[in-house]
Order: sequence, then C-alpha cells, then structure tokens
Amino acid sequence: MTKHGPYTYRVDEGDLAVAGRHYFQRRVFQRPMRYLFIAVLVLAALLVALDLYEDGALKLSTLIVIGVGIPLIWLIPYLIAPRIMRRQFRQSAALRDENELEFDAESITFTNQRGHARIPFHELYAWSETERMILLHQTEAYFNPIPKQAMGDDHRLLAAALDAAGVKRF
Repeated sequence: MTKHGPYTYRVDEGDLAVAGRHYFQRRVFQRPMRYLFIAVLVLAALLVALDLYEDGALKLSTLIVIGVGIPLIWLIPYLIAPRIMRRQFRQSAALRDENELEFDAESITFTNQRGHARIPFHELYAWSETERMILLHQTEAYFNPIPKQAMGDDHRLLAAALDAAGVKRF
C-alpha cells in the first residue's frame, strides 16, 4: 500500500475560525437546529395570520420577529462560531502543536509530541473542506483540521482516498 507523507503542519487560528464557521453552517440545518428553524418559521406564519385576522395589519413585533429572528438563525455561525474556535485554539496546547500526518488508502496517521493516532477511514463520521482546510470529522461534534497548504497538491489524493473509502462528505 502506498503511503503518502509525512506532511508537517501547524493549524492557524484564523483558518480554524473559518473551519468552525464552515462546521456550524452545516449544523444549522441539521437536527435539532433544523427543528428550531422550522419552529421559528411556523411561529412567524402564525403571528402574521393572527395579526391579519385580528387587526387586518401587521404589528411591529411580528415584523421584528420576521425581520430579525429568522436572519439571526442564519447569522449565528458567522457571529459565534469563529469566537468559539479562536477561544478553543488559545485554550488548547494540542491545537497549537506542530503535527505530522501520513495516509494510505485505508487510514490516516497523526503524530505530534503528545502521541500517535492511526484512524482507519471507515471509523470517520464524515469529512468536509474549506478553501484552506480539510476537516476529518470523527463525530458530529469533533473534527481534525488539516491545512491543505501543508500537503500541497496531495490534499486531492487525501480527498480521493476518503471518497474511495466511502467516507461521506459533511
């Protein structure tokens, strides 16, 4: 089996913030957030219907819920996610460490001063990518960020290996 690597990298705080925004954007329309969004839409429709039934016109409170509440759900990832990820970066020495990775058709191996981990692709929950990062999701709530720059064009080989192993895109 052909091994690719080792590739040495450090995760940048700004790239991690973008990765966090990317992750939370996808989570906004998955369960349970999807149900919250649907509930807000139903509430907005109900408020409009009640206003029109009772007064024949829309109230200011209804317009505020529709004009502010609904866009706010969409904006949450843009506002909160980068702050959360930057705080995690500052709190976690492991995120700031220099890492090394290797991969083949079946697994990826991470090594740093704290230890060594081999993760078979079939154990990954999903994977996704931003313009500058590949994110390996071990669960719905945890991902390993890998800067594409550290791998050069070989990041395409990693993406192809993940797809070939049947790892779903998040």
